[in-house]
Amino acid sequence: MSAVFGLFLLLLPSTLCCRGDGSAEPLCEGFINEEMAGQPFYLPHQNNCSRYWMCGADLMPCLFECPPIAEDVGGGSLYFNIDLQICDWPFNVECTMGLPTSAPTTAAPTTAAPTTAAPTTAAPTTAA
Repeated sequence: MSAVFGLFLLLLPSTLCCRGDGSAEPLCEGFINEEMAGQPFYLPHQNNCSRYWMCGADLMPCLFECPPIAEDVGGGSLYFNIDLQICDWPFNVECTMGLPTSAPTTAAPTTAAPTTAAPTTAAPTTAA
């Protein structure tokens, strides 16, 4: 019975096992070439350096996250290294996407103080 269940899990499409995070999912078809056909490949997340997408053989994206870094060596999380296709130390990865882990903040509205022009006085004129 357990062998049948294990076989079922192997045949389960990756789309049923994967979840997104609300960000735009990549279109895996746009990144594949003939050499990659049938092989999984990885793409960076659009705005989180610690996350990455795996495009499986079925060309369906599946979101993954790199493991955390232990607090005694700095904390945080490893970053996805697109060149090496692995999770790597943040200092080895050029990440320009930022890490929006909380809701974006907006600046408090400001009001400009009213400005007044300095009073001017006209020089007296004399009639000729």
